Amino acid sequence: MRQAGLNNLEIFIAKQIERNGSMPLGEFMSIAMIHPQYGYYINSYPIGADGDFITAPEISQIFGEMIGAWVIDVWLQMGSPNINLIECGAGYGTLMADIIRVGVKIPKFVDLVNICIIETQGNMRDKQKSKLSNYTVSWYDNISEIIANKPSIIIGNEFLDALPVEQLKLGNNGWQQRFVDFDGNGFKLIWKKADKHLLELLPDKTLSNKIYEISKAQIGFIKESSLLIKKLGGAALFIDYGHNKSGYGETLQAVKKHKYSDILKDIGQSDITFHVDFAALKRNIPSYITSPSIVTQRDFLLSLGIKHRAKALINNNIDMEDIIKKQLDRLISKDQMGDLFKVMCFYNGDIKPCGFIL
Repeated sequence: MRQAGLNNLEIFIAKQIERNGSMPLGEFMSIAMIHPQYGYYINSYPIGADGDFITAPEISQIFGEMIGAWVIDVWLQMGSPNINLIECGAGYGTLMADIIRVGVKIPKFVDLVNICIIETQGNMRDKQKSKLSNYTVSWYDNISEIIANKPSIIIGNEFLDALPVEQLKLGNNGWQQRFVDFDGNGFKLIWKKADKHLLELLPDKTLSNKIYEISKAQIGFIKESSLLIKKLGGAALFIDYGHNKSGYGETLQAVKKHKYSDILKDIGQSDITFHVDFAALKRNIPSYITSPSIVTQRDFLLSLGIKHRAKALINNNIDMEDIIKKQLDRLISKDQMGDLFKVMCFYNGDIKPCGFIL
C-alpha cells in the first residue's frame, strides 16, 4: 500500500480495505466521523464561524428559547412530572442551556428535570460540561442506555444527519450498493451487490438508475427513541435539513470551513452529512406512537411565536436591532433555513404538541 500523502485516518481506512475488501459507504462515514483516535468529531470543534458549519442555537438565543417553550408546554401537558430531558448530540451545550434558562422561570421545572445528553465524543462533552456547569447532567453513548423509569422528552437538532447513510441504485445487475475502495493511489466510490436487508427500507416505488439514500442508523435511532417513550409516555422532537417526501437523488456532501469539499479527500478533516429523509423515518415509527405531519422549521418557529420574541428582544436591545433581524431571517426565511429544515415530532400519551397540525 502506498501511504505517501495519506493522513493517519486515511491510512487506517486503506488498511481496513486491503484486509477486508471494499467498505460500505455507511461504515466509511462512521469511521471518518467518530474513529476514537482520528475521527472528525474527536479532533475538531466544528461549530461556529471559525468551524465548518453553524447550527441554529449558535445563530440566535431565540431558537433555543422557542425549543424551551415547546419542551415546557409538553411537560405541563404531561402533568409536570419528573422527566428525563434528553438531547441527542448537544453540540457545545448551547441549546440545552437556553432551554434551562427558559425553564428556570417555570416553578419546579428545573427541579423535576433529569438532564441527559447523548454524546460519544469526549471533546464535545467537555464543551457541554463547561456550558452546563451549574446543572447536574448525565452523559450517555447511546439512547438505549437510558432506563425508562420516568417519562422522557427527547430533542435532537442537526443530530440525525450525522448518522451513517448508504446509497443504493437499481441497474442491469439488480440493486447495487455504494462502497469505498482504495487502489493504492487514492480512494474511490464503486458499486457492488446490495445488502438485501437495506432493500426493505426503500420507498414502495423506485426507478432504475436513480440513487436512493437509506439510513439504517437513523431508523434504528428513531425506533429506540420510540421504545423509550412507550412505557411511561413522553415526546420527541427532531430538527434537521432534509425532505418530507421520499425520493431519489444524491445529497451526501462534505463541508470544510463552510464550503463543500470532497468526501474522499482529507478524510477526518471535513464534516460528512446528507439530507434526512423524514418520510422514511415517519414510516418506521411504531404504530403505538403518534406522529403528526412533518412541518418546516419556518412554520414551526412562527407558530411558537418567534417573531414576537424577536420583537421583545429588540425592544430591550435596540442597538442590536439589525443583528437580531438578520438572525431571525436566517432561521425562518424560505431561502435560508426556513424551508430547508424540517421538524418531526412523535409522542405517546395525552399530548397536543405545539407547532404541528394534529
